[in-house]
Amino acid sequence: MVKRLVIALVLVVLALPTFAGGKSCEMKSGKSVELNGTLTNDNVFHVANATQTYKVCEKTKESVLKLGNDGKDTLHVKGKIVTCGEGEELLIDAANKI
Repeated sequence: MVKRLVIALVLVVLALPTFAGGKSCEMKSGKSVELNGTLTNDNVFHVANATQTYKVCEKTKESVLKLGNDGKDTLHVKGKIVTCGEGEELLIDAANKI
């Protein structure tokens, strides 16, 4: 009886991340970057003078996201390229208008 209870608890604990609704991001292994570009309201950062774009990580602060002014203002951002879900995303730590 106790053995079944322990197995059931282990299975529940292992299943929680699957049903939690969030994606897993590897923050510690990210590559540090400094970029210039624009940030649109759909949380996509467009790198200046390049065709490269990055989806902005959901863990980026709301105050940073508001600086983008829907792509009208150019920003200098500092952050990390992290692996989230199935691709790379930009986690912005700090941003300034230029």
